[in-house]
Amino acid sequence: MGLTTPKLSSIILKSFKKILADRDSMPFNEFLSWALYDPDHGYYQKKKIRVGKGMENDFYTSTSLGSLWGELILNASLHLLGNRNPDEYTFVEIGAEPNSSIFDGIQQPFFEHRIIRLGDPIKIPSKSVVYSNEWLDAQPFQRFQFVEDQSKWAEVFVGEQDGQLIEIKKEKLNSHPRPLPTSAPNGYLIDWPSGSIESMNRLLSQDQWMGVFITFDYGLDRRTILHDRPEGTARAYRKQKMTTNLLEDPTEKDITCHLCWDDLQETLHRYGFENISLQTQESFLMKNSQQAIQNVFQTSSSFDPQMLALRELIHPAHLGHGLQALSAVKF
Repeated sequence: MGLTTPKLSSIILKSFKKILADRDSMPFNEFLSWALYDPDHGYYQKKKIRVGKGMENDFYTSTSLGSLWGELILNASLHLLGNRNPDEYTFVEIGAEPNSSIFDGIQQPFFEHRIIRLGDPIKIPSKSVVYSNEWLDAQPFQRFQFVEDQSKWAEVFVGEQDGQLIEIKKEKLNSHPRPLPTSAPNGYLIDWPSGSIESMNRLLSQDQWMGVFITFDYGLDRRTILHDRPEGTARAYRKQKMTTNLLEDPTEKDITCHLCWDDLQETLHRYGFENISLQTQESFLMKNSQQAIQNVFQTSSSFDPQMLALRELIHPAHLGHGLQALSAVKF
C-alpha cells in the first residue's frame, strides 16, 4: 500500500469504480487516462479555460502570449521548409485549446491549416508541417518504484479503499522502459512517459508523411530520468499551483511528467527524419525565427506588449530556457 488521499465525491468515485470493474487496482497510466480523458469527468473534457495567466487558469505556456507566438512559429516553419513552396504543405496544429488557434488573426501561406483538438482523429496529409505545444506531456505515463529490501522494482497501481484512492505497488511489471537500473535508493520513483512515446510512434507511422516536425515541451534525457530524479518528474497543476499529490482531486488538475527526449529523437530517426535538433525554446527561436524577432525590435518600444511578450518567450529566466524545442525534417 502507499499514498492515500481525501475521499472522492460520490460521482467521481462511481466513475472510477466503473473503470476499475472487478479489479483491485489499475496501472498508473490507465488511472491517468481516466483522470484526464474520461468522456464524462476527465480534466481535458471540462468546459473551462485551462491555459492563461489568470488565477483561475491552471497554467500558462507560450500560446498564452498572443499572436506573437504564431508569428514566431510561422517564421520558423518557413525557415525549416527552406526553399520549398509552403502552398504545397498543410500546417497541422495538434492539441489546440477550445476556440483558439496559433494563427488566430494571422495570414499564413500554407495550403491548409488543420487544427486537431481533443477527441479529433489525427490524420496527417502526405506533405505537412506538424506542430504541437505541450501535447506530448499530456499523455498518460507509467510509474515504477524501487523496493530496496527486496532489491527489485515494483509498478505503481491505483486502487480504492473506503472512498479514497490509494497507491498499490505490484512486483510483476506489465512493461517497463528499457532496462531499469539494477539498483537504486529505496523508494526511487521513475515516471516513464510511455504515452508520449506511443503517441509519437502513431503520429510518425501515418502514411509515411514528409515535411517538418516541431514540438515544444518539458523533458529530460533517459539517464537523468532513470538515475538522477529520485522523486520522479510527475506533477499536477491547478489554479497556478503545483503539487506532487497526483491522487487528490485527480479529475480537476493537469497531471504531467517530463518527456524522455532520447526516445523521441530515436523514434524520429527510425521513421527517416533528419536534422533532428533538441534546443531550448530560446535557442530554437533565435535560430529559426530571426525575421519575426527582428520585426518586433524594429516596430516595438521597450514596454510595448509585443516586446514584453518576446522577452518572456526567449528569456532564460522565463519560458525561453525551461521549455525545449524538438524539431526535424523529412523531404
